[in-house]
Amino acid sequence: MKLLTDILDALAAFVRRNPLFTVLVLALAIGAPALLRGIAVFILYFFMGIILLGVVLALVVRWRLARVRREMEERFGAGGAAGFGPRSAHGGRRDGGREGDVEVHRTADEPRKRVSSDVGDYVDFEETDHQ
Repeated sequence: MKLLTDILDALAAFVRRNPLFTVLVLALAIGAPALLRGIAVFILYFFMGIILLGVVLALVVRWRLARVRREMEERFGAGGAAGFGPRSAHGGRRDGGREGDVEVHRTADEPRKRVSSDVGDYVDFEETDHQ
């Protein structure tokens, strides 16, 4: 019973706040019920469209995040928070080597010089302590 009185109180408050809108709706209901029905159907479809758009966008965002997560797992290897990176969650190497093994790959015999040797001057300096 309290729910019914709350609904009626809310409707009365709405009518007090919006008297012109209430008169317009009553005039449409009496004079042109088909037009009022059309407006109500439009409002219903509008809100249903907004809800449907929200659901579709939520699904698209969820799908995109799952795809990015899967790509990151493939790129950096699967593992927990501690295993993010080229090593697994247990600290071992992914390629089957033992922990502690070090491999050095040489890329070139001698690095290419970027500046010729006759550019610049050598400055001999000595550090002094100023206190």
